[in-house]
Amino acid sequence: MTYQYWTIRFVPNVARGEFTNIGIVCGRDGRDWAVRFDTRYIRNHGDWHNDVRELNPWISNFRRVVNQHRHEQLTKSGMSVAYVEHFRSRQVNAIQFSERQSVDASSAEDGVNILFPHLVTRTTKRRRVGLTRARIRNEIRDYLVETEDFKVGYDLFLNTKASIGKQRGGFDLLRAGDEGRVLTNAWAFNVMTLEVLEREIQSWNYLVTRLRDTGGALSCPDGRTLHLEPDVPIQVVFDEPISERQTEWRSDIFDAAREAWQLNGIEAINYQTMESVLSTQ
Repeated sequence: MTYQYWTIRFVPNVARGEFTNIGIVCGRDGRDWAVRFDTRYIRNHGDWHNDVRELNPWISNFRRVVNQHRHEQLTKSGMSVAYVEHFRSRQVNAIQFSERQSVDASSAEDGVNILFPHLVTRTTKRRRVGLTRARIRNEIRDYLVETEDFKVGYDLFLNTKASIGKQRGGFDLLRAGDEGRVLTNAWAFNVMTLEVLEREIQSWNYLVTRLRDTGGALSCPDGRTLHLEPDVPIQVVFDEPISERQTEWRSDIFDAAREAWQLNGIEAINYQTMESVLSTQ
């Protein structure tokens, strides 16, 4: 089936005309639509941040329009070829749309999956020095708040404390949306001190093993205590090891962690693909 698609571009200087592709929107009148963005690893332009977070409100709004199309009757949705073409003709500032093109795909999502690696994905030799658990956690929080409309303290909780029998530990984030609860933890494997990383991840994995056996209790920052069923969905977002320091030890820690995650039914999400995975859930 033939779908229409547009690349979405970040143009920091309209006069110079230089741009970076940051997204793909794909769809067909009377059919499904899909969109995906990646604003990471963009060269710094003047006062812009490297992840062009200044564009988040616009991206969040546009993604919301596309996502509403998935959940409402097609006749009620604002998505159409004319709608995107209207944007293309008007957007002459930092966000611009390419000329419309065609792609053969089984669905709009399939079209995005075909095109994204070729038109948007950026290769980088960046070593991600300083990418810590805290930074990954904050990026997950910002994405869920700005893009998925979660509200901290209402249906998104940070640094929750878990009690499973005599064991004590914590989870970085708890989502308590309409579709149930989801626990998420962040792990950075390119840290300097491997002793601390190994100890912390072994302790956390043991806590999860106990949770899977018996369930447990979770204390939220607002004072509430929630009961956790043994089969509560758990995710980890990880930064895969790339550091050349103590490579074998670092890889052993990572492989042991992935083995424990698999045994405990944890969904492991690579930091590089975090946004595309979370946006489908």
